[in-house]
Amino acid sequence: MTESAAAWLAAGSSFLVSLLLSLYLTPIFRDAARRFGIVDRPDGKLKTQEEAIPYLGGLAVYGALLFPVAVFLHFSDRVMGLLLASSIVVLLGLIDDIGRLPPRIKILVQGIAVFLLLKSGIRVRIEAFPPLACIALTFLWMIVMTNGFNLIDVMDGLASGVAAVSSVFLAAVFALQGNGMGLILCLSLFGALLGFLRYNRPPAQIYLGDTGSLLLGFLLGGLAIEGDYTVKNPYGWLTAVAIFAVPLFEIAFVSWLRARRGASILVGSRDHFSLRLRRWRLSRAQTVAWSCAAAALAAALGIVGMRLPPVPSLYAYGSIVLLFLAVAGWLKTIDMGL
Repeated sequence: MTESAAAWLAAGSSFLVSLLLSLYLTPIFRDAARRFGIVDRPDGKLKTQEEAIPYLGGLAVYGALLFPVAVFLHFSDRVMGLLLASSIVVLLGLIDDIGRLPPRIKILVQGIAVFLLLKSGIRVRIEAFPPLACIALTFLWMIVMTNGFNLIDVMDGLASGVAAVSSVFLAAVFALQGNGMGLILCLSLFGALLGFLRYNRPPAQIYLGDTGSLLLGFLLGGLAIEGDYTVKNPYGWLTAVAIFAVPLFEIAFVSWLRARRGASILVGSRDHFSLRLRRWRLSRAQTVAWSCAAAALAAALGIVGMRLPPVPSLYAYGSIVLLFLAVAGWLKTIDMGL
């Protein structure tokens, strides 16, 4: 068997094992969360579900990801650093799900996790930037990504669905580059999310909780840094932005709206794009489907841009920006009664 065939076999096996484990583990964690009262209770404001929904879905995803990765992946400093840092983020999210933590503590712990990534050799590398600027950009990217997925996790299946789409397209990037580590991790995550979506799609039986949403943002953010996007195009790094266009759009859109009102980005409100789509006319399932479609379109255009010469690629990247600017302008017109 060739090395390439062995890598694909390992990636495919990891996906399948993650999928089966997720289908098995998710109802176990659902029932455990109910038993111990780790649930999201409706409050009539942001939390409008009819009954309390269990958390701990993030632990099911993490467990379904971790076991096959341990079997099929060769460990290195970068792999161990990514998994250790992700474990810290999982612990942070679990504590926050059980008893709320102040935002400053959450950011501090996330910063410690990013430091571990840097220590293991995972950091943004842009030749035109000095090393200190790349380190600062690594911190910025990881904090934004981690909290971007946390921010969109306000609707059944939304964060997990968008993350599943992003993991598939990031896997495509790694496949094009022959990066076996990234391919196995992305396909393992995809399998874990597909199994979890069986119970998280509308109407959800279990939520990711901060345990899961913070993990998704951090893990995918760290994996994205490992991609080599500029082999054919110096602007190819924009592909990483395109693959995560939906959570990045959410954090920019919500920050803009709250800043216009003089409200804090750290205080919850109904500014989220998904809640505006619901207020307009879409059901939960339709909102999730359209959000995943937008994520897939942006990611596909990003990968096309990465493969194009520099100047034509700017048209692909620019079309993504124009699309989301148009959507932002339209969403702003929807009256949320704020």
